[in-house]
Amino acid sequence: MSWGAITTPTPVAGELVVTVQNIKYNRGKIYMAVYNRKDGFLKVKNAVATNVTKVNGNKAVIRFKNLKPGYYAIATYHDKNDDGKMNTNMFGVPTEYYGFSRDARARFSAPSFEDARIYFKGGRMNTIINLK
Repeated sequence: MSWGAITTPTPVAGELVVTVQNIKYNRGKIYMAVYNRKDGFLKVKNAVATNVTKVNGNKAVIRFKNLKPGYYAIATYHDKNDDGKMNTNMFGVPTEYYGFSRDARARFSAPSFEDARIYFKGGRMNTIINLK
């Protein structure tokens, strides 16, 4: 009797659905980036997926399709004046609302990849980010 080759199932890519809540101004855009490693976290060129969505109400739903299972960290901000960048004051503190997956908090600097990382197992997963 032959058992043949034993194979491990290939992880199935899926859809990560991110709901951004606490949008204070009904104007501008929501910028979002998804990262899969700590090296280059918060550098948009290193993101595995990005999205820009026009604000329409007090929340936004953004879908990332075809993501492979693994650890990801998400960063987002509300560009309320629609100038294409995260505005800061003279000390470098953001003046526009922002958020991270797991609602990771920025203390004296942005949270780390580990602070914000979530595990995406494939299939369909929902997560919420509250802007601060």
